[in-house]
Amino acid sequence: MALKVPTVHTDRLKLEPISKSHSGGMFALWSDAMVCEYSGTIKDQSDNVVAMPAQTRAASDLIIDFWLRASVDEWGFRWAIILPEENSFAGTIGFNSLCNPFEIAFHLRTVFCGRGIMTEACIAAIQWSTENGASGIEAFISPKNIRSLALARRIGMDATDEFSEGAQRYLKKF
Repeated sequence: MALKVPTVHTDRLKLEPISKSHSGGMFALWSDAMVCEYSGTIKDQSDNVVAMPAQTRAASDLIIDFWLRASVDEWGFRWAIILPEENSFAGTIGFNSLCNPFEIAFHLRTVFCGRGIMTEACIAAIQWSTENGASGIEAFISPKNIRSLALARRIGMDATDEFSEGAQRYLKKF
């Protein structure tokens, strides 16, 4: 039985469950070296490291497969962030873990930075998490990732003294 991931709408965005139909957008996202700079190690569903930035669509499709499997196994998932008015794939957002606190993760194509898209997507994801039993959210962010640090603060997350693989833990309790 797979996790039922709904499509979520905001004023400007549609968050839809990641699928093979997002292959082109995922390649645009994961072939960008700036997106990959702080993403950590990417692994496929067989636990093999996927070289980033992606050089082919087949490489970024492994990420789609990973999140589809996570949804089937009910421990995590990704939404594709779609801008309906532009018919554009802007990035992904979802949860690396659905154990409390839920671990949120997000990646935005650099051409869409500075427009408040990820803030709006995070607010929607947080709302979904509270409706689905989360007592809080956490994220692990590189201290050098200025944009993600600013986003974490905007959505009410606080830095903790905990680190994992060089990334600092940020937490928001509900």
